[in-house]
Amino acid sequence: MNHQTISNQANNKSANNLARHQRFGASSLARMRHSKGFTLVELMVVIVIVGILSAVALPRFLGVKDKAKLNTQLGEAAGLAKECSAAIIAEGTYPADYAAAITNTGLTITGDCNGGTTASAPATGSDIIYTTTPASANSGAKCGSNPLADGEQCKVTVTAGSGDIAYAPIAAP
Repeated sequence: MNHQTISNQANNKSANNLARHQRFGASSLARMRHSKGFTLVELMVVIVIVGILSAVALPRFLGVKDKAKLNTQLGEAAGLAKECSAAIIAEGTYPADYAAAITNTGLTITGDCNGGTTASAPATGSDIIYTTTPASANSGAKCGSNPLADGEQCKVTVTAGSGDIAYAPIAAP
């Protein structure tokens, strides 16, 4: 072998070694050692993405507490109205007078199901009315089968003499 052939073989070996190191990421490791953090562009991209996600998700969660409160009141009103109606229809033991005109959830009660009567003298007084707080925009709540619009309240009425239950959306005062 001559000197030229040996030189070419050495060059080929070093070229192969360089290619192999590049394939296995030796140069990327060297670059990572010199990297100290994120670039300004990368940070700005992350901030923009977080901003977009916040702008989309935040409005969905703003009214969740008010919606939950209204739906709790609707459930409470329906339950109390059914209890009162059943007592009136059965002419049995009436539920005790309500301790407060406004419940823990904010449901307003006008009149007592008992109305001061006993099982032998059924209620003939005024109707019993349960009124919720006003609905907020897009609450999705329903008063009976009627959807509540922004600012409307649900009024659940139990007729004192018959025990009939009626649901009606009303404008907030």
